[in-house]
Amino acid sequence: MNKRLSRLQLLNEFESAPTSALFNQHTLAAVLDCSTQLLERNRWEGKGVPYLKIGRKVLYLKSDVLSFLQQQKIYRSTGDVGEFLSLVNE
Repeated sequence: MNKRLSRLQLLNEFESAPTSALFNQHTLAAVLDCSTQLLERNRWEGKGVPYLKIGRKVLYLKSDVLSFLQQQKIYRSTGDVGEFLSLVNE
């Protein structure tokens, strides 16, 4: 049975996992709300979330994903010098 999990199921799996858990690019794409192609391009360009490559598998550590999200800042306007909103609550 090789059914694809829904985005909600992937998000729940990610949320309930310990910070040491490893996830594939399909789960990460659901978490970041992006395509797997974007993740592949980011890996090729050396950008984005740090990853592990074990054989042919690409895996992402949950703690690395959370750190990456914490570093992404949302500015409300160009006038917000030094002020930001975080994607992840501290």
